[in-house]
Amino acid sequence: MVKMLTAHTFEIEDTDAAVREIREQLDGQGGLLKNTIGLLFCYLDFITLGTAETVCKALPFDTLGCTSLGAAAPGIMGDIILTLTVLTSDDVEFHPGLSDPLTEDEERRIAGVYRELASPLQSPPALIFVITPSLYNLAGDMVVGILDRESGGVPIFGTGALDMDTKIRTPKTIYRGTVYSDRMPVLLFSGNLKPRFFVDSVWKHNIHTQKALVTAAKGNRMITVNNIPAAEYMKKIGLITEKRLDMLFVFPLAINSSAGSLPNLFIIYTINDDGSLTCSANIPQGCTVYIGSPGSGEVINTAKNITGAVKKTPGDAALIFSCVSRSIILTNLQEEMDAVQEALNDSYPYIFIYSGGEICPVYDEKQAVVNRYHNYAIISCVMESDPSRQ
Repeated sequence: MVKMLTAHTFEIEDTDAAVREIREQLDGQGGLLKNTIGLLFCYLDFITLGTAETVCKALPFDTLGCTSLGAAAPGIMGDIILTLTVLTSDDVEFHPGLSDPLTEDEERRIAGVYRELASPLQSPPALIFVITPSLYNLAGDMVVGILDRESGGVPIFGTGALDMDTKIRTPKTIYRGTVYSDRMPVLLFSGNLKPRFFVDSVWKHNIHTQKALVTAAKGNRMITVNNIPAAEYMKKIGLITEKRLDMLFVFPLAINSSAGSLPNLFIIYTINDDGSLTCSANIPQGCTVYIGSPGSGEVINTAKNITGAVKKTPGDAALIFSCVSRSIILTNLQEEMDAVQEALNDSYPYIFIYSGGEICPVYDEKQAVVNRYHNYAIISCVMESDPSRQ
């Protein structure tokens, strides 16, 4: 089994007080087991003022994490907050690592960190957990595709670094107390673990029938739509205006690359000088693109759907990530966190964090795991014991 302990602090500037609070909260939840790892998520100011680094270096186990906005757990909620989720176990092992900078040679470096961590293991890991940096050249589905191929289909779950600005300019990843802008922390789980996954997204609720053809694309760059520059098309339909570039994060785009396939949602990272758009996922040339307009009701309903599924699933602990773009739709950031807390109560330990890109498997018609990258989604991984893997 995996035991989850959760600690938090609102102390941004007083590093001694922050460390003291974290230690006291952990001590009050019982001792650590044989194997332990820490997942740290925090508001950007905890990084810039050095508090996150100090907390990490005061702990007797490895930590990895990233900047985020908002967190909720049993009895905990806040936006400007640092949370530490400790996973500890006697029969599950944790194998943390860090990629080389992903500003170039991304495929080799992503494959390399996985191979380095997996090579000493006697059998494939039960779970791959990743925290992606926010880089314009790093499409989320590319990360998933590389790890899926290298691992032979091991389930991949994770989140993306973000900060409090919708322009996504200064998000950071964290590994053993050191802060990075371009490196990806990776954590392999091995041993007695059977993860279960849940995904819900606004795509099934409010994707418009209006569609257009992506007539030119390269990687995660959408070049032309209906044979005009992609940015020009988005301006024609009102998605981009001179004063409201942040609207790019409110209205999801969906692509449908083959008949009968489910649309994938993605966001636009930036508008390039040539009128192309850099996106969070790879855009197949020739696919159709749809526009969505989710409301706050869909955000709360999908949160309730996920927490309802989590609550019904036997397990020891749950990780829950929700796309930060969903929070932009809400008039009050705490609405979704309130819904999560109200639904789960004290079912079992969990942590809810806002995300800059969601990685979570889905299940096919035979209930086999299919690794996928998402945007505008809420995802969860429930950790359950699996004696067959001991």
